[in-house]
Amino acid sequence: MESGNRTESFNETPEGCARQIAERQHALIRHDQAVAVGIGDDAIGRRIASGLWSAILPRVYLVHGAPATGRQAAMAAVLWAGDDAVVSHRTAGILWGLDGVDTTRVEVTVPYRRAPRNARVTVHRSHTLPAVDRDAIHGIPVTSPARTIVDLSAVLTGEALPSALESALRLRLTTHSFVEWRLRELGGKGRKGARELRRILDERGRDAGALESRLEVKLARLLTASRLPPPVRQFWLDLHGDRYRLDFAWPDRKVALEADGYETHGGRVAFERDHRRLTALAAAGWRVLPVTWAQVTRSSSTVLTEVARALETFH
Repeated sequence: MESGNRTESFNETPEGCARQIAERQHALIRHDQAVAVGIGDDAIGRRIASGLWSAILPRVYLVHGAPATGRQAAMAAVLWAGDDAVVSHRTAGILWGLDGVDTTRVEVTVPYRRAPRNARVTVHRSHTLPAVDRDAIHGIPVTSPARTIVDLSAVLTGEALPSALESALRLRLTTHSFVEWRLRELGGKGRKGARELRRILDERGRDAGALESRLEVKLARLLTASRLPPPVRQFWLDLHGDRYRLDFAWPDRKVALEADGYETHGGRVAFERDHRRLTALAAAGWRVLPVTWAQVTRSSSTVLTEVARALETFH
């Protein structure tokens, strides 16, 4: 009982309250939060001078001894940008674990009426950021997965955007229909990237299975741009009590295209399993064409030619 009273007394001190706040915010505290618990400007200055705190961004302080992390940088940017700010765009994509997303700068979105500036933070302004577009991950305010995809359409190029979309669907963070809805609501005339995202959604179709890797995204884009008949994505096949998934399949021709990445064969057990799988498919009359990253990036025309020949053989 006595130890509990000492803990309660400690937590009620300005220093104890500040530490509690910092613990919830990746070892960070904002100036107004410190003042609210009784640590004034002079006391803040002394903590900085002594090295107990350090300024990460204007009026955002790191408690001494906490290791620097990407999540901490994201939280610092949100605290700096204000109460209505959220981490967004590429930084949100990284927090959600989406494929095809990379950045060295933190990106946040703030209400349009505000325009904070700092050389270390990219600030986007939005006329609308309703509750449906807000979420939190690791305690950090962030755009929802669907809103993140819509925002990423303005800043990603090539297969990065479809890779991000497919990973969000694969991780079950959102759905095709939900992304479509948010795009309709947000993607008004002139919104950068809206047309490209709409095209990607239309091409993949609502019922398509989520692709498993960036290599599959490359293959899907290659096949879509070709004159080959469209395949069935993520086709499931039942053979003698076993069930197999084929990345891209033409079931009427018994031809399949498989993304053959390094992660496909995870050791001897996986190798043996894949060998049995290919043997079973071959015995059932299927022709499976494995395609590597190097093949699809360096000799895509050869890949398409081989698929065309396989389809003609089984015509």
